[in-house]
Amino acid sequence: MRTGISGEQAVEINLPCARNHERGDAAQQITRRTLLGMGGAGIVGWMLNRMPTVSAATAAKVRLQIAPLTFEAAPGRVIRTTAYNDSVSGVLRLPEGQPIEVLIENQLSTEELVHWHGFAVDPSLDGTAEEGSLAISAGGRLRYTLPPQHAGSFYVHSHTMAHADMTAGMYSGQFAFVYVDPRNNPGRYDREVFLSTHEWEAYMVNEAAEQRTLEEMQHLRLDPEETEEVGEGGWDVHYRAASINGRALGHGEPIRVRQGERVLFHLLNGSATENVELALPGHAFLVIAMDGFAVPHPATVETVSLGVGERMDVLVEMTAPGIWVLGSTDEQARTAGLGVVVEYAGANGDPVWIAPAAAPDWDYGQFAGNGITDLQVEEISLALTRQPLAENGAERWALIDAHGQVPSVPIPLERGRCYRLSLRNESDEWHPMHLHRHTFTLARYGDKPIGGLKKDTVLVPPRETVELLLTPQAAGPALFHCHNQMHMDAGMYTMFQTN
Repeated sequence: MRTGISGEQAVEINLPCARNHERGDAAQQITRRTLLGMGGAGIVGWMLNRMPTVSAATAAKVRLQIAPLTFEAAPGRVIRTTAYNDSVSGVLRLPEGQPIEVLIENQLSTEELVHWHGFAVDPSLDGTAEEGSLAISAGGRLRYTLPPQHAGSFYVHSHTMAHADMTAGMYSGQFAFVYVDPRNNPGRYDREVFLSTHEWEAYMVNEAAEQRTLEEMQHLRLDPEETEEVGEGGWDVHYRAASINGRALGHGEPIRVRQGERVLFHLLNGSATENVELALPGHAFLVIAMDGFAVPHPATVETVSLGVGERMDVLVEMTAPGIWVLGSTDEQARTAGLGVVVEYAGANGDPVWIAPAAAPDWDYGQFAGNGITDLQVEEISLALTRQPLAENGAERWALIDAHGQVPSVPIPLERGRCYRLSLRNESDEWHPMHLHRHTFTLARYGDKPIGGLKKDTVLVPPRETVELLLTPQAAGPALFHCHNQMHMDAGMYTMFQTN
């Protein structure tokens, strides 16, 4: 059972700050970098306490205020949602190797869960009901200390189940980019830009393209015996608007660059359900890191693909003067707003979009090392399956074990022991699978053995098998689920228990 903190008698909880086995030398001192804006992108960062050079005994301070927010994604396109710190374009920068004091204030009328995606934390701080994490009651406050984390790109977001309420959970604006600044940064770039994608005003559509309002869908889902026939395909999620950093394409400040600059883009797919492919005409992306870890073999690609919840760090050489659209390769998503203008100094004219050449299927292997084919470890097999539709036409999903059953108890793991986790996608949809509190290494992607690529979220292609190597280092429960909010709500998750 989750522990709520009442609003009138808020209890401040400070839990032990245990050092993660992967963290660096805590005795070193670093300079706390103030939270930066987005430079030419015009995105204002979250205001945090400025900290001078601090010792390992001093914690960074973070305050998250969960509250209703109304903003304009474009002129006349008013979005009403809930968010952190009055922003849907926030970037939270933290120092590497330092504990993090967190204060969360919930101004909503509902209980909330806050998940630090990619962080190694105690289950009580992981922000999930399944792990028994601490929740923030309506009108309540919660204070705790996160352990030091390694440098890289992370993510904080609501982990509340949405079900029929398509304004809750990841459908809302309760998310933000989290970047842990490296203790020693060689700075082989001229500037940084943080970009977070998201879609807004979700609604349901059946296979006959029949739209439903939120109220109608709530009724249908709660009273299935009263529903009409909706066809074998069931209902799917669509959106009326999209944005990067809270602004629709063409309606925010452009990213202003100069010829010859080397720009480090930090990318986050903050969607509730949509995987994205992004391109910048006339430029290429040098992928250097994924999910907070450097890739073994940086490689240059014309298009990058991010599953829901994935993060990627890419370098771009600014060598093609003009005014360009950095945006989704999907025309419908781009038209809805999923893009941002990149403007060279001195350039004139309208933003230009040129569709990239047809890219091959996304392949993590191009950024990885050689795989080990004869590694003898215990294997855990899970199938990603679509289940028969519910009576109201809602989708149902499940993870099925090697016996053809949904695991009824957490899958037991032994601390320090290596496991091969085989994920067989038996559906025609892509599934971004996310593991809480731990990381894994990709061992096989489709028919290709690979190695060295460390992640916490992996995009599993339709009708393919992906294998992960997992060596749990922390005891306790860990949630494993599809990061598509609709799929997770519909049952695509399981639990691990490390002893």
